[in-house]
Amino acid sequence: MKSKFALIGLMIAALATPALSLDGTPTRLPVKVSFQSTDSDLRGGTPTTITGYLYKPAGSGLFAAVVGMHGCDGLLDEKGEIKPLYGQWGEILSRAGYIVLFVDSFQPRGRNSLRDDYGVGLLREMPRDAVGGMNYLRSRPDVRSDGIAILGQSYGGAATLFTMSKSALPSDVALPKAPEKDFPAAIVFYPGACPFLIRANAHWRSRQPMLLLMGESDNWTPTAACKEVIARANEEGGPPIDAHFYPNTYHGFDHPNFPIKVFTDVKVPPDGHSPTMGSNPEARADAINRVTQFLAKQLQ
Repeated sequence: MKSKFALIGLMIAALATPALSLDGTPTRLPVKVSFQSTDSDLRGGTPTTITGYLYKPAGSGLFAAVVGMHGCDGLLDEKGEIKPLYGQWGEILSRAGYIVLFVDSFQPRGRNSLRDDYGVGLLREMPRDAVGGMNYLRSRPDVRSDGIAILGQSYGGAATLFTMSKSALPSDVALPKAPEKDFPAAIVFYPGACPFLIRANAHWRSRQPMLLLMGESDNWTPTAACKEVIARANEEGGPPIDAHFYPNTYHGFDHPNFPIKVFTDVKVPPDGHSPTMGSNPEARADAINRVTQFLAKQLQ
């Protein structure tokens, strides 16, 4: 059985395909910015300086915004360009009228991917980076300070679940307190934290409304575990979680151009199955519609 690190390495290679916009042309280059994480409590008082990549709509005025959190493959490819799985959302949402800030939690800490470090450590740091990104956006004169949502995919989706957690989590996660001015909404794609939350018997609930999108056939981040987490959260009350599970759809379905592939040389515990990932154009189109409608409603 291949190790978790080898499995992650294949995910990284799978996601590193050329970045194209919706019409097949190269993506626009975002603006590189920097800001302070809120991780000073983890670093003896000195916060990490985080790099972000900003997509901005045409025109001027006050815009609602989205903080984007990347997955275990990291935000950038070997050329230093944003990978298409993430860059497409910068383009889609900026064209819809939102400022989008993608946060790079890895390279400022000397990492390229989760082959360098895997575990709850990053899930302590990434929520603090997300809050730092929100604080940065609030400092900008072109951003509506009350209209900043968060979006995360895969490991970034796990970080988003932790960022938005209202309930107690295991002590080793050690999340920061909720910010005084919160994200009013969250969007999560196929998060990897659900099995962890179940094993830890964590009574997870979201502080704010959430949209959760997964493939019904996702066997890299188990769908059943996320359904159980959502059911528990709904039973305990709290803000609504709008969850949609696409039939015959796998991990990474919102990637713009990655053919479906079964990784037969990888065996995922505990049953040793081979994981599958790949784009689903119909599910992707529906997800784009759901995301933009959700943001329009929650950030109005």
